[in-house]
Amino acid sequence: MIKVKFKNLGNIKNGEVEIKNFTILAGQNNMGKTYVSYALYSLFDKDFNYNLKEIKPIVKELYKKGFYNLNLKKFFDTNYQNMKKEVETAFSKNLFSIFSAKQDEFSKSEMTFTLDEEKIKKSLINTVHKSTFAIGKDKNIILEGIKEKNSIDLSLVLLSSSFPEDIIEEQLKILLSRFLFNSLFSNSFLLPAERTGLNIFYQELSSERTAMFHHFGKDEINKGELIRDLIISSYPQPIADYIDFLNKTFRNKKLNSEFRDLAVKIHTKILNGKYSVEKDGIYFFPYKNGANKDNYNKKISLHLSSSTVKTFFSLVFYLEHLAKIGDTLIIDEPELNLHPDNQRKIARILAMISNRGIKVIVSTHSDYFIRELNNLIMLKEDFISKQEIMQKYGYSESMLISDKNINAYLFQNNGISKMEVDSKEGIIAKTFDNVINILNLSTDEIFFQKEADLEEENAESN
Repeated sequence: MIKVKFKNLGNIKNGEVEIKNFTILAGQNNMGKTYVSYALYSLFDKDFNYNLKEIKPIVKELYKKGFYNLNLKKFFDTNYQNMKKEVETAFSKNLFSIFSAKQDEFSKSEMTFTLDEEKIKKSLINTVHKSTFAIGKDKNIILEGIKEKNSIDLSLVLLSSSFPEDIIEEQLKILLSRFLFNSLFSNSFLLPAERTGLNIFYQELSSERTAMFHHFGKDEINKGELIRDLIISSYPQPIADYIDFLNKTFRNKKLNSEFRDLAVKIHTKILNGKYSVEKDGIYFFPYKNGANKDNYNKKISLHLSSSTVKTFFSLVFYLEHLAKIGDTLIIDEPELNLHPDNQRKIARILAMISNRGIKVIVSTHSDYFIRELNNLIMLKEDFISKQEIMQKYGYSESMLISDKNINAYLFQNNGISKMEVDSKEGIIAKTFDNVINILNLSTDEIFFQKEADLEEENAESN
């Protein structure tokens, strides 16, 4: 269980979301969905500074004796709440930098979280752990941490007392955070709504390149200002991270992910082709009509490809090369640039991703996307004609998702309200239903009133 509460974040005065295997954020524009997506991404990815003063006494003992046996249960009972508060406070104070905004714009913003403490305590006993902190070409070990299964003790050994204490303290913070906040922190990957343009212009948009060109144009280069500008991005953190991801694709294409088969599904079911990352850019190879997947047409530069091909590059690359169980995948508008049929297909693929151990968080305006998820929820329960229907419409068991594993939230009236999720109907998305009903009513009234008026005109003319 991960519950995150927000206060005074953008348009949101108060709101809470509980993250499950699949979490949906819905609502009209400018209601705070992107704010929450960015905040969750940055919180889960733990890319912010926080100090844990509770670690300092342990470090002192390590330097004094060279070893320390830490009773994790006792440490948790004594320090967890204070450490949790420290993480919450540090993250809340860091919100302005996440959004690359002025500090006073987020001075009243707060974020708090709730984790399953009993689950954490159980994991402290069951977890097996061994890690080392090593430096230099020879990988000289400085700090070692070992925990056996069914033991409550974490054994720490310091092998070099000449190493700076602040670095050991930082390593110990990372280690203990892994034990206490493991369910919160994860490797996060966010696909922003701006991804179509970013996928084309990522090299030009690199914050580092922009900063360097800016300074090289001056008569004198101030090294301090250059370093500062290289470190501090002019983009919100998720956007800057996404541009950085794009600029590293050529290097990362050598990596392989166990989710590669789902990338292939996007190639074959949606794109009808595959990508190629080369030194000079990103290309797309369309399949020849009626040919197998190894028979391609001439490659097309990404900027000349369709909007769907541009949009999907980052998700496909992530699934092919970077995705790992335990990750959090956040997508702003997965339906972007997609025909309704492809919106249904991407809903199925995202459900498969969540079923295989990656938490999926999406913000959406698509009724087609929600309705397809509803089909997957309804089909999860057994009934006599289930297999017949699944075969008829191309569903598989790997796509189906339990209503217990999905949460949906509506952003409106400066807050966040939880939508009902039912195993019989799926997500009760009134925000879409109301619009569709009004549209149907207006369409009917226009049609029938027009027909009535025309009949009346004809009657008068006769």
